[in-house]
Amino acid sequence: MFKCNTLWVLVLLVSVGSGLSAPQSGAGWNERILQLSFMNRAEAEYRLGSGDLIEVSVFGVDDYTYNLRINSRGQVNFPLVGNIDVKGMTPSELEQTLRFRFEDRLVRNPQISIFVKEYRSQPVFILGAVERPGQYQAIHQLNIVDVIAMAGGLKMGAAADHALIQRARPSGNGEGKGAEVIRVDLRALLEEGNVALNVPVEGGDVIQIPERKADLIYVMGDVNKPGAFTLPRNYKNIVVTQVLAQAGGPTRTAKLSKGVVIRYDEKSNSRQELALDLKKVIQGKEPDIAIRPDDIIFIPSSTGKTIGYGMLGILPQFVSNAMIVGSIQPR
Repeated sequence: MFKCNTLWVLVLLVSVGSGLSAPQSGAGWNERILQLSFMNRAEAEYRLGSGDLIEVSVFGVDDYTYNLRINSRGQVNFPLVGNIDVKGMTPSELEQTLRFRFEDRLVRNPQISIFVKEYRSQPVFILGAVERPGQYQAIHQLNIVDVIAMAGGLKMGAAADHALIQRARPSGNGEGKGAEVIRVDLRALLEEGNVALNVPVEGGDVIQIPERKADLIYVMGDVNKPGAFTLPRNYKNIVVTQVLAQAGGPTRTAKLSKGVVIRYDEKSNSRQELALDLKKVIQGKEPDIAIRPDDIIFIPSSTGKTIGYGMLGILPQFVSNAMIVGSIQPR
């Protein structure tokens, strides 16, 4: 028993030292979001819309400085020159339009300045697994990473691997509005560098970052910290000994040669029981078992094997309510 426990301590140390404390896949996503957000500030000029407040002034024309609100039709009634449909114009385009109007009627070579004092026409909404969900105003052309950055980044423990952009579109008959949903693969964008997925965001868009369904595994029986453990976002090659290391390892009374991994297949509604001889695994005489989501690892005690194993028949009734006590990290 002493020899086997010593071997288990060595396994525990090797597991921790070989990368179990490494960050989960996706932990660098927020850093990448910030990088892309700064890169994209080539700043396409803002386009005016209903609700914006602009200040217009004409150099050399006394007292021609006005604060004007763009109405619901996207129009502004400029003193001396009348109504202009400004919706969709940039401030510089509006300056040029006013320059022609003034030059034609009032002033030769007028110097006109347009300044946006309040941005109200291009709200975007972001909901779900971000740090600060809510409404944000687009004051220049935004892409999806810009809005996520404005919202404080993703909640890395909870965010799914994709985002959904809901966008209103006019219906085919011109009456009312339809809806378009754009799915963005965040892993391909942020890990694989597919910047084509960094799609532009339009005013009125609603961005949803769904919460991901956590993949769980369960450790029960004669271990130090039994319970449910979460798998990392993009786990690969995680084996039973790694999971048991996170569960504090087996106790002194554990029957290491009589462990079992219970695996359920929902499609076939069947159950597998994989024999687990930890003694031989630790000694390198048998391969370790790669785990899957919803696996149950059971290590019986040397004195209570029969009773403990009998509990496995009712496990499906309560494992889904087990307390999550930790997360498994990849090598």
